[in-house]
Amino acid sequence: MENLVITKPLGKARMCPSKMEVLFKKVVQEGDYIAYRELFTRYYRSLCTYSMRVVVAREVAEEVVADVFVKLWKNREQIEVHTSFEAYIFRAVRNQSLDYLKLKLHRVHEREPLESIQWNLAYADHYTPAEEVAFNEFYDRVEGHINDLPRQCQLIFRMSREEGLRYREIAEALKISIKTVETQMGRALKVLRERVPENRLVA
Repeated sequence: MENLVITKPLGKARMCPSKMEVLFKKVVQEGDYIAYRELFTRYYRSLCTYSMRVVVAREVAEEVVADVFVKLWKNREQIEVHTSFEAYIFRAVRNQSLDYLKLKLHRVHEREPLESIQWNLAYADHYTPAEEVAFNEFYDRVEGHINDLPRQCQLIFRMSREEGLRYREIAEALKISIKTVETQMGRALKVLRERVPENRLVA
């Protein structure tokens, strides 16, 4: 199918396993796009939450999940169903999240400690529906504080922490000095550490 577009769905509860497996088989065996969209809609929010436990940033998690579903659709004819859809899709999102972390380690201004990544991965495998709700609420709060930052300060912070750009790359893109980038990042981190001290994004 050409021009495949992934749009954000509204959060919905998961469907029963039997229906889920039927839809998965329709996707891989019949190329049923309606079934594909239903699986995407039902699992999008849960998968984003799962990915965020590894990559932290909401925007990155959304891209990870969207990419996984695009690959699922494009490669559907090569997929052999040997497991449940849930096991398949969560493993795919985990692997894609890991790929992002590997890239991030080579690009960020200051490399994230290995133990931090290991903590994220361990935590990603153990969560309950209640934790998922609390997690979403927590990151909504973090996102709100980021949005409250001054425009340039917010932009620089997102370019560094969400896009993985080095300070030099940010300075070149915005046509400002590296010192200005450092100053604005310092201000952003100070504000976020004060308002959300438990947030690992600003550790």
